[in-house]
Amino acid sequence: MRISLSKVQGIPLSKWVIATLALLLIPLLLWLGVWQLQRADEKQQLLDRWNTTGTNLTVLPEPRNLAPLGVSLTGRFVSDVIYLLDNRTREGRPGYEVVVPFKPDYQTQEDQLVLVNLGWIVASQYRDRLPDIHPPRGVVNLSGRLVTPSQTIQLHPDIWQQRGWVRIQQLDMVRLARRHPGLYPAVIRLDKPLLPELSIGWPVVNMLPERHIGYAIQWFGLAIVLMGGCIWLIWHRKQEVL
Repeated sequence: MRISLSKVQGIPLSKWVIATLALLLIPLLLWLGVWQLQRADEKQQLLDRWNTTGTNLTVLPEPRNLAPLGVSLTGRFVSDVIYLLDNRTREGRPGYEVVVPFKPDYQTQEDQLVLVNLGWIVASQYRDRLPDIHPPRGVVNLSGRLVTPSQTIQLHPDIWQQRGWVRIQQLDMVRLARRHPGLYPAVIRLDKPLLPELSIGWPVVNMLPERHIGYAIQWFGLAIVLMGGCIWLIWHRKQEVL
């Protein structure tokens, strides 16, 4: 008696492969769905904290659980270096976010600085032409929210000059702290613009909780489809045996 290699116990070999892959993928899909729900909950908590009104702090808090605390500070910009955060697009236009060190007036640490994101400006079509931005001089009152910059993968480090306008790809707080001893480990995003040529306003989260929930539904839906396919294969096998 000759046994066909394409069938095992009456079920085509391809069905066994599909069933095996389904059993391996179902736990993964369920995990992805749960992970998306967790991300949705994290984003909702961040939005809730951000929208909670309260009195702005007049001094920088201890660097623990910073975001999204509000601060109102008085001090001076240290404008011998101006960082231009590159590849920041708005409404489809490339531009820069202008980040400048700021020294609060209150006395905690003599050399303490905090970075202030002054806002966004459109970039020139010529890469060698940088925007001519000059931070306010003298004593400045500012208010904003403390934000901890997220880190992305960067294959090649930026080459930074010591003074003037410095184009950077990301706010590497560790590297910036080496250049500015005493640098506070968060950035202030302004609530009100200090320079008319700069636009403020940033999304609180890069993806709303509803979108994470939508992705979770998709992952759970795929898992249900695969489970249904496995159930059908088992039922089909029983029918053939009968």
